[in-house]
Amino acid sequence: MAMQGRHELRAGGDAVLYGAGGQARELHYELERDGTRVVAFVDDLAPGREVDGRPVLAFEDAAARFGGCDWFVAIGEISVRRRLAERLRAAGLPLGRFVSATAHMLPSARVGAGVQVFHGAVLSASVRLGDFGLVNFGSVLSHDVEVGAFATICPGAHVAGHVRMGEGVWIGVGASIRNGSPARPLTIGDGAFIAAGACVVGDVPAGAVVAGVPARPLPAARA
Repeated sequence: MAMQGRHELRAGGDAVLYGAGGQARELHYELERDGTRVVAFVDDLAPGREVDGRPVLAFEDAAARFGGCDWFVAIGEISVRRRLAERLRAAGLPLGRFVSATAHMLPSARVGAGVQVFHGAVLSASVRLGDFGLVNFGSVLSHDVEVGAFATICPGAHVAGHVRMGEGVWIGVGASIRNGSPARPLTIGDGAFIAAGACVVGDVPAGAVVAGVPARPLPAARA
């Protein structure tokens, strides 16, 4: 699906949030502050209640009632986000895109389908954010950073220029990623996990778990 720039994004309309936990409640506030009305949350395990004054519905019910709204996967866990995104695509439901009005997105930056960019985030020159990527409060993606689909950039993370991240990468709260160069970008492989507060100064292989200053490999279990 084609990426879009800031000038092509707009607030307004109605939205359904697939998820009803903390990530969904944060997105609810962000969307409505920017002029998009959230009509329902979706929770397959615990429908039939309310969250923040909105009904929580089962998927089939929500799709039947609100199939014309923009749908957002409001789940932090990457594997679950991927599964729910596939369900939305299979059902042919419209996929919402959100970049907060208080985020700073340069004109040359581009974002994919289903992305969420929260308050205070920065997407600098020529940034590319893949489908269903999440850039949380106060995070910075500097110039020429490429982020694969389903990546999560947690609050307060800072990524310097010329960094390439694969799909499903997790960058923890307050982590820092050193810059690469045009000739040799710093690379973080698919599914890598960067712990909170880590300082990454070199390439990280696919599936690796790193932590510390400077960041070093840990056992694969994400305790």
